[in-house]
Amino acid sequence: MDLRRLIAALDDLLDGDSIDDYGPNGLQVEGRPSVERIVTAVSASRALFLRAIDHEADLILVHHGLLWNQSEAAPIVGSLRDRLSLLLENRISLAAYHLPLDRHLRLGNAAQLASRLGLQNLEPFGSHRGVAVGVCGVFPQAVPLEELIEAVTAACEREPLLFEGSRRLVSSVGIVTGAAEREFHQAVSADLDAYITGEATEWVMHQAAEDGVHYIAAGHYATERFGVRALGEWIREHFDLEVEFIDLPNPV
Repeated sequence: MDLRRLIAALDDLLDGDSIDDYGPNGLQVEGRPSVERIVTAVSASRALFLRAIDHEADLILVHHGLLWNQSEAAPIVGSLRDRLSLLLENRISLAAYHLPLDRHLRLGNAAQLASRLGLQNLEPFGSHRGVAVGVCGVFPQAVPLEELIEAVTAACEREPLLFEGSRRLVSSVGIVTGAAEREFHQAVSADLDAYITGEATEWVMHQAAEDGVHYIAAGHYATERFGVRALGEWIREHFDLEVEFIDLPNPV
């Protein structure tokens, strides 16, 4: 498939230009003009690029790309130089979708995690840079906190860090994956029972106890594997291309 045609389809699907992001969404490094094999992963890294070379990939599709702070011109030195060299020498393209892949209401990280937890009536949640980057939803019937933690553990394949609130039964949950500690304030304002994100910071322990809303940090990497995997499945279904997810776990 033509590389540019595929990227245009992904740009349209994820509405990549509709948000003020931390870096460019879409094609970041151009390689071969046609695509047959794709590898997907959470984050661009040398380890990933070496695996992509082994898989004879034409395109690497990630959530966290190489280029950040697009208003700033960064020197191409050190590890960035080494990573780019691997792509350019092997003519492998790199595409990245950051906040658009967090917020998509079907393929996004938050929506995919919410679906695995059994949440229903999903709505946009978690305003960041003027747009909602997560979702909130409700359980058909309220569940004990312990049951929610078991479900998060199963979905994310790791036990989350829990700062307990005061509600033994959980009905409503907000989710913003990755590093979204500050959006916890919005979960409190919305009177949700629990909030799920990737990381925690020092102040959330007292905030959860005082406001009664459970704060669940299930891992930045662990909560952001869902979107890029779902996007890979979408590509496979719509364009009949070979797509493989490469899991490179990160404890953060």
